[in-house]
Amino acid sequence: MSFDPTDPYDAAALYDMWLNCSRCPATFDFEPGGEINLEYYHRIGQQARRENWAVLPARIKGDELVFNVLCPACAKGLGVADCEGHMELAAPVIDQICQAMREASAA
Repeated sequence: MSFDPTDPYDAAALYDMWLNCSRCPATFDFEPGGEINLEYYHRIGQQARRENWAVLPARIKGDELVFNVLCPACAKGLGVADCEGHMELAAPVIDQICQAMREASAA
């Protein structure tokens, strides 16, 4: 499997650089070191899914893309499960970041 810009977990990891809970100070442990590329963000997103973080599909708030990310404790407390689905389309800013990362790695 590879990075999927329509997967809320992959997209949130890429857009936010790492995953911070929207309700408490919890931060998903990211992988220090190694090459930072789309596969890196895919691994982070999918590991967060496996560890029961909840990432709900993004919404646009003004000019900003916002992901509602919940750590396992907050997700459980709110009765929120992970998002098994995908967004219909990748947000344009996610596509732009992906393109920039592909161009940078090709250079």
